[in-house]
Amino acid sequence: MSDVLIIEDDPLDRELITELLTLRGRGRVRVCQAHDLRSALELVAERTFDLILLDTRLPDATPLHALRAIGEQAPMTPVLPHQSFITPKIRQTARERGAFEAVVRGELNPLWSSANKLLTLRALGFDDRPPAQVVNG
Repeated sequence: MSDVLIIEDDPLDRELITELLTLRGRGRVRVCQAHDLRSALELVAERTFDLILLDTRLPDATPLHALRAIGEQAPMTPVLPHQSFITPKIRQTARERGAFEAVVRGELNPLWSSANKLLTLRALGFDDRPPAQVVNG
């Protein structure tokens, strides 16, 4: 059983992603939800997740602040950011800060493919992410 945390402020998107993971995961994925970074960090402090899906348009944090805060509390947990518009610079910066990949919101097949790959690698004990780089700022 894999535990996934969805950090998403939009209730409809949260439910859509939960349904996607639940149905495509065929009973192998247990989902926990947070509507903002603060509540997500409380959950991460309480338990371990196999994957964190991060909305990069949260009202209480910038994308890089959210990645940094999650990375500090759960450095070994893969983070999969998603948003409605992502530039190559944001994608590269996210990867440098330890994100596996960045997915464009609304594209459910790539979201599931990335999430499934991460959960499979985690279950097998592998991690093919590049090492996170320390970035000043």
